Amino acid sequence: MSMTPKIDSPHIFGLWSAIGLGWLTLNAFGTLSFIIVVGLPAGGLPVILYGFIGSTFAVSCIVLTFTQCASRFSTAGGAYHYACFLIPNKYRRQIAYPLGWLNYLGWIFTHAGACAIVATLTLGLINLCKPEIDISPRWKLFVVYISINFLCWLFNLVAVRGIPTLELLGCYATGFGFIAYTIALLIKAPKADPKSVFVQVNNETGFKSDSIAILLGLVNSFGTLMGLDGPAHLAEELPRPKVLLPRIMVTVLLSQFIVGLVWIIVLGFSITDISFITNSATGVPILEVIRLGTGSNVAAIVFCIILIINNATSALGSAVTMSRQGYAFARDGGLFLNTRSAYNALVGSQVTCMIISFGSPALVLLITRGRLLPKCEKWNFGVWSTPIYLISVLYSILVVIVSVLPQTNPVTASSMNYTILVMGCLAAVMVFAWILEGRESFSPPKDDITMIGMIPTLSGLNTDDPEMPKERELSFMKSGKVMQHTLKNAIGL
Repeated sequence: MSMTPKIDSPHIFGLWSAIGLGWLTLNAFGTLSFIIVVGLPAGGLPVILYGFIGSTFAVSCIVLTFTQCASRFSTAGGAYHYACFLIPNKYRRQIAYPLGWLNYLGWIFTHAGACAIVATLTLGLINLCKPEIDISPRWKLFVVYISINFLCWLFNLVAVRGIPTLELLGCYATGFGFIAYTIALLIKAPKADPKSVFVQVNNETGFKSDSIAILLGLVNSFGTLMGLDGPAHLAEELPRPKVLLPRIMVTVLLSQFIVGLVWIIVLGFSITDISFITNSATGVPILEVIRLGTGSNVAAIVFCIILIINNATSALGSAVTMSRQGYAFARDGGLFLNTRSAYNALVGSQVTCMIISFGSPALVLLITRGRLLPKCEKWNFGVWSTPIYLISVLYSILVVIVSVLPQTNPVTASSMNYTILVMGCLAAVMVFAWILEGRESFSPPKDDITMIGMIPTLSGLNTDDPEMPKERELSFMKSGKVMQHTLKNAIGL
């Protein structure tokens, strides 16, 4: 009779709740509602529309690469661990360390951006209900932003089992809002010229070349599709993750593409006066689009509430993902630690960090020709593997280039894209962290570890995987208290 203790490993997430979290971390409806007007000066609606279609095609190659890895590796590290397992051992520590940092920082920026959107929408709702209240002071936005951050932290710390229910609530609100307001705008809103939606390029960037304006306008499409590996970080809390995760990621991307495509076209035909909506007193142009399109202030208020629910649950979902990725990185010994231009730097840094970490598994597979990719009966692409990896890598390079370019000309202190400065500072921090501690403490996993049930309770291991080395299992069991403390610190960040 085996002396190994029986450990309960409850699965916090199931198929639909994981799809819900993936929906809200990718969140095409909520993100496009907030940033679509921002992209109009750089190329206009045609760039947003075709950029979204092209980006989805390229991103689908990254997701297919993820599905190959997810069907073989079940760990909360996501893209960071996928690349880690595929790198030869002698290079693993040096390459995996910055990748872990980038993936974690990318999710921090994603969460910060979602919280910033919720804070802006909250003040916009106040203005819709009480126009006499002045919402312009920046300190008010900051107070709401900190409050949203605190609530997300609190839920992750003490109410984690309620998060799947809240994510499903956010999905229901999103679905209702998308369907209801799509129908309302199609029926009631004055319609723009189809040329402005499908053909006419707008260039208000200050650059003489329309090509540059188009290139700059692509950053909105890039930013919309950066929550790709959210469900992957739930691998240790899902039943049968190697079976479910690939299906979840493909389902999320395809459904979000349909939602995003329809919503871009609907909003495009509903925007007839750009200058009027961009000067909205609410600070949120989409609310003015809804108010003008439906002719109802109440409709705008309801839409604002839906967007708050959508982005609040998105912020919560990104906090969940951030904490899981941070936990996985900390477990490996690698982690110890609002002006417009600031927001642009936030988005640019998020896009840069995310896309480097997302593109890394495809790059490693391309370089190594998949020699370290374990054999599996499903999710094999045969002769299509190399084109999929190549498109993923080329797209990632393009995103990095565009994300650091200034968005307007001439470049001033207020219009400068500070992404390159932020990334430079982060690179310096990573170098110092490696010198001070990482080179001694960082130990990337050398095999597929399945630790379902250890987040957030860290109560034990999934004993269903016969491939887990016994010594590693015992080591994790002995260090449960240490990891619980590490997880709380990671969530607190």
